[in-house]
Amino acid sequence: MPAAPSSPVPAVLAKLGPLHQHDTSRLRAHLQRVPDPRSRRGRWYPLVGLLLICACAVVSGARTITEITEWGQRATITVLELLDVRRYLPGRRRAPSHATFTRLLAALDGDALDAAIGAY
Repeated sequence: MPAAPSSPVPAVLAKLGPLHQHDTSRLRAHLQRVPDPRSRRGRWYPLVGLLLICACAVVSGARTITEITEWGQRATITVLELLDVRRYLPGRRRAPSHATFTRLLAALDGDALDAAIGAY
């Protein structure tokens, strides 16, 4: 069953603590180990980029999927580029939708995410 729109984010993301711009490359290396639960057709956004948006949003105080989505939508183009969010139109980037985060977090292997963040 998919997560409710206001459901809490995986508790493992709350373990991140402070996250600085230079830490994203270290965190990215660990998040690449998390298996992507999506089908090939559903991979418009790279998994690591989505997880980095979730991580940055949670570190910034987001506690629900709705708040993660809002954080991503408020992020500047520069921030989205740093997090590897795909180019939507030339010169523009678009943050993932609420449905994208809901489906991803419902299907994600929580143990693999916990292991990646624990290793970070």
